[in-house]
Amino acid sequence: MSVFIRKNPLFLLFCFVALVTARPALAQREVLYSQYLVNPLSINPAYAGSRESFHLSAFLRRKWITARNAPITQSVSGDGSIDNGRIGLGFQALNDRMGVLAATGVYGSVAYRFNLPALAKLSIGVQGGVNVLPVYDFTSASSLNRAVGSFGVGIYYQAEHFFGGISMPEIVSKGVNLAGQTIYPAVRPIMVNVGTKISIDEGTVLIPSVLVSKIDDRPLGIDINARIWFGEEFGLGASYRSNSPGVIQTNYLQALAEYQLTKSIRIGYIFNSKTPESPLSNQYYEKSVHEIMFRFSPGLLKFSY
Repeated sequence: MSVFIRKNPLFLLFCFVALVTARPALAQREVLYSQYLVNPLSINPAYAGSRESFHLSAFLRRKWITARNAPITQSVSGDGSIDNGRIGLGFQALNDRMGVLAATGVYGSVAYRFNLPALAKLSIGVQGGVNVLPVYDFTSASSLNRAVGSFGVGIYYQAEHFFGGISMPEIVSKGVNLAGQTIYPAVRPIMVNVGTKISIDEGTVLIPSVLVSKIDDRPLGIDINARIWFGEEFGLGASYRSNSPGVIQTNYLQALAEYQLTKSIRIGYIFNSKTPESPLSNQYYEKSVHEIMFRFSPGLLKFSY
């Protein structure tokens, strides 16, 4: 094998590139976790259908915008309700391309909603899906794909001025083993998210919230968030995230802006001071990452934040 490598330096270079570009895949699900302010379904399956009307959201993330073949991530999320709002259905799909490697994931969610006094609602939800992860086998010098299943649960409470949820989006999830070594370990975070809606004046609403996450043998993760909407037309948000839930914990800032273009169409921009799923990105020229959002909500019954 050593003789083969000496005679084939390009093979050694390929192996190095594969290892470096594989780092973001270690925390593939955290790409979705980082979007929870605008897509709560990403951390809690019980949120499915909470807005009653069907919502379809698409996200595009790209690092090193000016570089060709730069890492790019595409995700799609949709949810709505049936049976007079009692049952919520949702789905998510993720395509994460990292140079020579690519990872994909598809997840479905079902939630059942209980009506409570004062128009409050309590939902319980489950989520199941599959991740198709890239594996480079050095013994055969070939790239393989391994499918790994996952299962999650959640509870979500929603009232006029308060919302909160508890979830384990990966309560059942296995890593990928290669030659006796786990290269995609499952982290199985527990997440508690609470927030409130405060009317500052007519048409201006402030939405502060906190996310607390815990992973075995890790310090407690705490996100402090705030969003503000003006006249149901323009929204701004900011978040400080400490010990983010993923294979690699990190601290970073997130800022977002949203604009309700029409009653059914919303566009948004998300800035992360560090690539959430790859804190080692600060070793490179551009450590921040930019993301755009497009949301389509046909037949919208009421404005949703």
